[in-house]
Amino acid sequence: MENILNEIIDKSFADLVKDAQDIMSIKSVLDESTIKEGAPFGIGIAQALETMLTKAAAMGLATKNVEGYAGYAQLGHEGEQVAILAHLDVVPAAGDWLVPPYSAQIVDGKLYGRGSIDDKGPAVACLYALKAIKDSGLSISKRARLILGTDEESFSRGIEYYLKKEEVPACGFSPDAEFPIIHAEKGLIHFLYSLKLENPETNIISLEGGTRINVVPDLAQAMVTAVAEDDVLAAIKTLGLEKYFTVETDGKGVKITSRGITGHASLPEKGYNAIQNLLKLLAGLFPNSTTPLSKFITYFAQHLKMETNGASLGIYCHDEISGGLTINTAMINVDANKSTLKFDIRYPVTHNGEEILKKLTGLAEKVNADFELIQHKKPLYVEKDCPFIKVLQETYKDCTGEEPELLAIGGGTYCRSVKNTVSFGPVFPGQQELAHQCNEYIALEDLRKITKIYAQAIYNLIR
Repeated sequence: MENILNEIIDKSFADLVKDAQDIMSIKSVLDESTIKEGAPFGIGIAQALETMLTKAAAMGLATKNVEGYAGYAQLGHEGEQVAILAHLDVVPAAGDWLVPPYSAQIVDGKLYGRGSIDDKGPAVACLYALKAIKDSGLSISKRARLILGTDEESFSRGIEYYLKKEEVPACGFSPDAEFPIIHAEKGLIHFLYSLKLENPETNIISLEGGTRINVVPDLAQAMVTAVAEDDVLAAIKTLGLEKYFTVETDGKGVKITSRGITGHASLPEKGYNAIQNLLKLLAGLFPNSTTPLSKFITYFAQHLKMETNGASLGIYCHDEISGGLTINTAMINVDANKSTLKFDIRYPVTHNGEEILKKLTGLAEKVNADFELIQHKKPLYVEKDCPFIKVLQETYKDCTGEEPELLAIGGGTYCRSVKNTVSFGPVFPGQQELAHQCNEYIALEDLRKITKIYAQAIYNLIR
């Protein structure tokens, strides 16, 4: 272990925290309404990228903005390129926050804000890791490039564009998951079912919920008619769900609000799905309705239940490497003309995604709906004996004293897009996963600790 790197990080830690707050204060959510040249995903994301590159250039690192799709900060000028894959876009900040989600405030030694753990805090930590190596004067024989993506939370278009324009790295890691090392990531399927409504619905006027396809929805609302408010309250009581629903009557009908617990779609069991709960209630309110929408809702209410593994849908599968399939009912929208229901599935690394897609298409036929594939990312699996993985394992053990176990996750990172890369932190074993959740934060001492680990790891890979 190079103690000089730890010493430099300790001396510059106040600046690191300030820079992390600066980046976190930018609302870098995909915004198609502000797309323009140099800002392919909206001005907020473009601002976050340019701000990060400006800070990197001030440190004396080589930088490049790849037309707003991505950017990089590089240490070294020759030899193989080792990549650190991070992203600066974030998911929307739903829910009731302790502090405003883009205020980047410190409370009780914790830095709160959207992106604090996913992935702005770790991105800044890696930037300061590069700075520490540069300032140390330690000899290096390779290049370390911090690649900054801009569309990871949606379709990974930023990294795909980058790889078409820039050199593909020899190996690397992403600070976007968990410690010790993630060498397997489940396959990902994003899809939707849509149902055209040719005749006006008599029972359910509108239904909406969810913010993003990779987020467990914590809010869903429906406007219903042909039923009294007291009947809705009675149905909620019968189901024992009083704490999850509120009901009010207005001139249009009865408004039902379902509340749940948000979270990352890769771990849907950690949340509580407001949409699935609302579908269950609506199916109970209109058990004898034969309209296409009611059949659509009832089918999914009966086959989704409150499950997160797809068992009742007949799509569950499992392997020893990465565990079981998960499903998140992510977004719903019902108006006078159409019903749309979007899902996020993560499937085991040894299973065939095409077989799952066939089953999903078959399910659509049962409710006379259309199936649309939004995105399919095949699983990631990197062999355990790769040399660069051994370096990361040795670094982790030297820095923490803990055994560097290799893990599999349901989450997706840029490692799917870049060969010979694995996820490496920032969440430590036993810590709660706060990505995509309300009140996301990173403890300041953890931020300091991960910066030191990343500095040692990068140096060991490029020395």
